[in-house]
Amino acid sequence: MRADFLRKSVQRYFRSQGFEAFFPKGGIHVGNGMIDGEVYERGIRIAVELKSDKDDILRGLGQLLEALAHGYDEALLVTSQARAERLDIKVFEASGIGLAAVNSRGELKIIVEPKIVKF
Repeated sequence: MRADFLRKSVQRYFRSQGFEAFFPKGGIHVGNGMIDGEVYERGIRIAVELKSDKDDILRGLGQLLEALAHGYDEALLVTSQARAERLDIKVFEASGIGLAAVNSRGELKIIVEPKIVKF
């Protein structure tokens, strides 16, 4: 599943929930890394990292931890449904990073809710 398809699904989902979504071309510079985008509402900023089926999940987790360390309130990793089903959700529950899956119809489902994390 391509990152552009994931991005559109994230934007559609969060805008329907009343959030603003921001996914600039080239990403958002955070500390020593980059994240793909952010969603925000009423002062809560959520860092979003999109991982297609061929992308490195561990790198995505590192990018999200960097975002949390630099002021984001929550973090969310978004990938395909098939890939999300193969991941160990204990990693996400323990770290506070959320996990979302997008199916082939572009519907986003939150598997692990992101938690507000303060370093």
